[in-house]
Amino acid sequence: MNEKEIYLLLNSIKKNTDINRLIREGLSYTSIAKLTKEAILNEFVKYEDEKISLSEKGEQYYDLIKDNYKRTNKNEWIEKDLKSQVTRIDKNFIFLPRQDELTFTVIS
Repeated sequence: MNEKEIYLLLNSIKKNTDINRLIREGLSYTSIAKLTKEAILNEFVKYEDEKISLSEKGEQYYDLIKDNYKRTNKNEWIEKDLKSQVTRIDKNFIFLPRQDELTFTVIS
């Protein structure tokens, strides 16, 4: 059990967020399930009434390791939205859209 992976899992459970950060770290859904099972066996996480939460031991361990993995550089926690980027055009370029691409109607 990797300390960073267990931190990310405990952080996701504590803040009730999704597991996308674990997936971005390269973990598969099966490895996340195994990691969760290990966390339950090590009593970091409790699973009661179909709800998962941090145990007291898990809270203590989370508080102990959270400063090691806290991201303070904003470039690490703000991801660029690459799908919305457009190619750079020349400053003197005049853009004229095709009439069939306009989303509004032109009244003559």
